[in-house]
Amino acid sequence: MARPSERNTQPASLRDRRGGAPAWRGAALGAALLVLAAGCAPRPLLARAIRARGGPLHGLVEEIEARVHVGAPGTWQWQRAFLFPDRYAWVITTATEPDAYLFDGSVVRAYIGTRAVSVDRNPAAPLRSHARWTAVVNLDALALPGVAVAPLASSELPAGAREGLAVVFADDGARYRLAFDERTLLVAAAGPLDLSPITSGDVTARFADFRRAGGLLLPFETTYARADTPLAEEHVRAACPDPPGLGPEAFVAPDRLPRCP
Repeated sequence: MARPSERNTQPASLRDRRGGAPAWRGAALGAALLVLAAGCAPRPLLARAIRARGGPLHGLVEEIEARVHVGAPGTWQWQRAFLFPDRYAWVITTATEPDAYLFDGSVVRAYIGTRAVSVDRNPAAPLRSHARWTAVVNLDALALPGVAVAPLASSELPAGAREGLAVVFADDGARYRLAFDERTLLVAAAGPLDLSPITSGDVTARFADFRRAGGLLLPFETTYARADTPLAEEHVRAACPDPPGLGPEAFVAPDRLPRCP
């Protein structure tokens, strides 16, 4: 770094500006113009999208009916729960006891009914990708450190989308693309999702049928595809943002998860 000139060590006078006007007046005017410009500048897309939805979404429990096309085709029911920033649960209804998979932020646990059957500490456990995907489409976690968000090129926007975001996670380099409509609602997402043993890789989802739930505007229809292969369509039967009892402790055993009536 260059050393300052010894000839300029005297503090500047408030009247050092030519014409005798106090320097602070120019500084104040500049500051006022910056504030005005900031007030007129458009909000970043992420902030606008969260606002268009109705605000932050830190926790969500959904009851879902799905039409599945791959693996075990047919009509399924499951419960999905998420808690910011990465807690996740997927409880699948079966003819006997439900199959439950829970991620508590560190490990993945599997249950049949209330009986624990496995604990998976593998950083590549498939359910972790479900938690990451849900955090991405719920938007709030994209403002956390370690997540890079930039405008998506218009050439990458799907039909019907007005603007989008490119998202990159620093920890593993995972990349996602999000597209928003004229209301700034999320209508499409693409990125890695591990659905092993059925499929794994980049999946595209489209969101529709937005309805009010707990003061938020949420999608009640989602379709999933990989390349040109349809995977599933989800219909949300009930959605409960931030229900009572949805804390970190709910993601260590399925009987602790709150229901969404």
